[in-house]
Amino acid sequence: MSSIQRITGLASGMDIDSIVEKMMTAAKQPLVKLQQQKQILEWQEEDYRTLNQKYFDFRSTLSNMKLTSKYRARTTTSSNESYVTATAANNASLGSTTIQSVKQLATAATRVAEAPISTDSSNKVDLNQSLWKQSGNFRRSIEWSQGGVISDTITAKGDSTDPTSVTFDLKGTLNSNMPMNVKMNGKTYEVMTDPSVTLSDNQVLLTTAGGQATLKFNSNISAGTSISVEYVVDKATKSATVSSDTKSIQLDFGDIITDSFTMTVGNNNVSLSQGTDGNMNLFIGSTQIGTLNPETGKIDFNSDFGSIYSGSAIQISYQQNYTSFNLKTYTSSGLVNGNFYIGADKTLNDVISKVNNSNLGLTMYYDEYKDMFTLTRKETGNFNSSSSVDGKEIIISSDTDTYDFLRDTLKFSGSTDTEHGGTNAVFNINGLDTERTSNTFTISGVTYTLKSEFDSPVTISVSNDVDTIYNNIKNFVDQYNSLIDAVQSKLNEDRYPDYAPLTDDQRKELTDTQQDQWDKKARSGLLRNDMTLKSSLSNMRSLIYSKVNNANISSEYNQLSSIGITTTSDWLEGGKLEINEDKLKAAIQNDPDSVELLFRATGSTTSEKGIVQRLYDSVNNTYNTIVDKAGKSTYVNTQFTIGKNINDLTDKIRDMNDKLGKLEDRYYAQFTAMEQAIQKYNSQYTYLSSFFSNS
Repeated sequence: MSSIQRITGLASGMDIDSIVEKMMTAAKQPLVKLQQQKQILEWQEEDYRTLNQKYFDFRSTLSNMKLTSKYRARTTTSSNESYVTATAANNASLGSTTIQSVKQLATAATRVAEAPISTDSSNKVDLNQSLWKQSGNFRRSIEWSQGGVISDTITAKGDSTDPTSVTFDLKGTLNSNMPMNVKMNGKTYEVMTDPSVTLSDNQVLLTTAGGQATLKFNSNISAGTSISVEYVVDKATKSATVSSDTKSIQLDFGDIITDSFTMTVGNNNVSLSQGTDGNMNLFIGSTQIGTLNPETGKIDFNSDFGSIYSGSAIQISYQQNYTSFNLKTYTSSGLVNGNFYIGADKTLNDVISKVNNSNLGLTMYYDEYKDMFTLTRKETGNFNSSSSVDGKEIIISSDTDTYDFLRDTLKFSGSTDTEHGGTNAVFNINGLDTERTSNTFTISGVTYTLKSEFDSPVTISVSNDVDTIYNNIKNFVDQYNSLIDAVQSKLNEDRYPDYAPLTDDQRKELTDTQQDQWDKKARSGLLRNDMTLKSSLSNMRSLIYSKVNNANISSEYNQLSSIGITTTSDWLEGGKLEINEDKLKAAIQNDPDSVELLFRATGSTTSEKGIVQRLYDSVNNTYNTIVDKAGKSTYVNTQFTIGKNINDLTDKIRDMNDKLGKLEDRYYAQFTAMEQAIQKYNSQYTYLSSFFSNS
């Protein structure tokens, strides 16, 4: 806004603003042309980028068409799918295979408990109730140990001193007779306690000192990594500091043995007495401070506890009943060992979940009707062919001198329960007797699935999947035609030189529909006969039509026309391709290798390269050329040619606006001077007139 004082027509009676506006309209014409040039460049940039997305998409298609999988799709047929089915990978050899017989299918090892687990069939155990609550419902009572089962998740901090180690606070005194369970990134580790051992990838060294445990792995542990640990303590501990808003404390487990519970608040010992609803009342002296729910392990304090004992340290120790069992399985990875700790507050569903989610590869199942458990290995096959533990795949403790929850209470006796399955598939293929641990296996790129035992030959044939290969090539042609159509339409688009971009003043005089119609013509043909695009089309046509002179390609199929791909008869379409479906499918069937090489052959010269290889280089060059000219959405204007030109015009428009502002100020200054002169003249005239009239 100008700071010049403007006097507009007060003395002269002239419409100075209108006069200056008309004078400025003429002066603004060079500015309007600059603004229109800038608008045209911005439209061109948008058109180039829209078209270049087509080049980018086609380049992606060409990248995919370089892959062997586009030309080596395989299909399989089985002479008896009720016996054998098969699928073939792209690299599978063409031909047939005969499976003469299947003497035995692979099966998964299953162990079935020897007896029901409940004392009474009319009062069976409840999978959802805690083990402690229904101890009397088991045919064989659970033998409990006293201590605590702690499950915790440790987050690695990324120790710069020793990045292979993680240290954490133990929640009690570790029971050294019960191995710790450690799991990280879905992998279970064998816990070692001998510091002289050289750790393998699946081992971790455990050391303890001063109420802390350190886990040392054989590789660095990234900060933020979660590590799950489970361990048994002789007594669990809990520490806290009272604040004014302390309302409760949750212990790490429930079903607390109340006789084991001790607690201090500062220097005050806390005593217990039986309360209502199974709760225990907590006292300091004769004053009750709260209650303990032994079943849930939750302590609730009175409302004034926080204010009275704020800042005091709380120390708690406690125990629960727990039991344990060991389970081993032979798997494709070898013998896998699992230790399981079950607190009295856990349910049978918790036990089932622990086993099923362990790395043992087992599924535990309870049948309510039979009131019995089963264990089934997820893998089929025989992985314990030696005489070890009678060749069983699922190993349960056989030490009858020591109680075992799995063996004794769940009735997997370890000796009299039965194991079924755990067998390999035994079959004859192409005259060779062989075995596999699974009924689904892969040989030379063909994946077979045995579905039944049989002794009459079944033939599996592998052939080209002509339809899939045809559709892959057709998709390539469709994408090529789409690009040609988009480029050709821009090259042939009509140009309307009489329709310059609208100024703001012109837009005010038009309706929205009229503006859209004008803009459509104003921005039409901005890439008409563009040399970059014309050169691109010409180059692609030449590469498409030329023969592929490669020694590995049959002369019968060394150009697109020989496999049924030719240009359309309408030359106005710019060289679009069309496919003779029968001819292309026949070529794929007769000589799939030559068809593949026609598209994706490599070579030191353009002549030796396949159509796709040639086009990729050409399309990539065009794409980069347009990027240099019109940039990308992530570019700033200084990184491409049109952007630089837009910046130059922006600078000129800014300078022109400055000049026009000064010119407008000069016009107003001149008219202001005229107004002031007229006003002075009128004042003098009035004075003289009054003087003569008085005389």
